[in-house]
Amino acid sequence: MRASDLSFTDYTRRRTFRTLLSLYRTKPLSHEALTLSFDSLTAKASTDASGFFIVKHPVESIRGTLQKVSLSSGKEIKLIEGLYSRTIHYVETPYMIVSDIDDTILHSFISRKVLKFRTLMFTPVEKRETVIHVRDLIRSVVSKGATPIYLSNSEQNLYPLIYRFLLLNEFPAGPIFLKQMRKLMDVFRYRKLPAPEVHKLKMLDEIMALFADKKFVLVGDNTQYDLSIYLSVAKKYPSNITHIFIRKVVTLPNEEEMVKELTETLSKEQITFHYAMEFSPIKELKE
Repeated sequence: MRASDLSFTDYTRRRTFRTLLSLYRTKPLSHEALTLSFDSLTAKASTDASGFFIVKHPVESIRGTLQKVSLSSGKEIKLIEGLYSRTIHYVETPYMIVSDIDDTILHSFISRKVLKFRTLMFTPVEKRETVIHVRDLIRSVVSKGATPIYLSNSEQNLYPLIYRFLLLNEFPAGPIFLKQMRKLMDVFRYRKLPAPEVHKLKMLDEIMALFADKKFVLVGDNTQYDLSIYLSVAKKYPSNITHIFIRKVVTLPNEEEMVKELTETLSKEQITFHYAMEFSPIKELKE
């Protein structure tokens, strides 16, 4: 596949399908040792079975740009321009806002399998619908001193599409954490990866530990596991969470009673719980 094929810019329905098909046929770089070379910093990493890796390195005041990524064999990985930031960023804001993607900021129709597949595989990015009020909420929180992070159960195969969607719809720039890569037949058969909530919980643990001095705003929806995941995180890190926003996409059993109970329970920990179809931009963040 040519690098230009990953731009997801001005694609036809056919080209969208063909590019996504290629991405789902891509094999991950499994169990490989990597060297990441910046201007004045070199870091080592190893990928897992899905090609994922995290590098933890004391950077202090180092500023730099990723120049190359090489394998233990010496072969260099091609770095595609325009698909990710290559500079080292320092989080200096007192707040972090963590947002889900599917049906939280991007209409994905998770609860309707056929429509979900058709929308994903055949709809050009320019025609994908944004959840406007959640985008405005994220913008308002960022404008008041927060750094955004996008955390989703969407697979890593979809990174170029998601990156383009966020850029096109002017979402605040931030890192994107996606689930492990998926095989093509898993998509056609609607086969789920095991334990869909584990990825988010694991990544939230990593993020909370890395930014233990920050306050967090968590944003998700009620179509999958966001509510239970965020409640688990709030129980584990009550002093770090200030707001939980859950967008109502579907109606749940005993919903009113559940919302009332959770609102009261979380308020005891000084956590504001928002559960609604739409949200207004936030006026202020708690100190």
